[in-house]
Amino acid sequence: MQFEEDPRIKVARRGLVLAWTFFSVFLAVTLGVAAASSNQPLLFGLPRWVALSSILVPALFVVALIPIVEKLIPDIPLSDEEEEAP
Repeated sequence: MQFEEDPRIKVARRGLVLAWTFFSVFLAVTLGVAAASSNQPLLFGLPRWVALSSILVPALFVVALIPIVEKLIPDIPLSDEEEEAP
């Protein structure tokens, strides 16, 4: 008897790897920009490292996340196919 794995499990595992990869890259970029920036005022009088790493980098990553989600995460039904809708 062969056990057939639910395809939603495969999509969930792929999403988990994608999320951890995206977060790791985001964290590395944020810390790298903060470490490489100076204390000179840039935006609203905030130091350059705060303005870049806490405002601009997250905004860019949110915009970058939209096409990633659209292209790499498929739309799958969450209910079983055998169940009938009430």
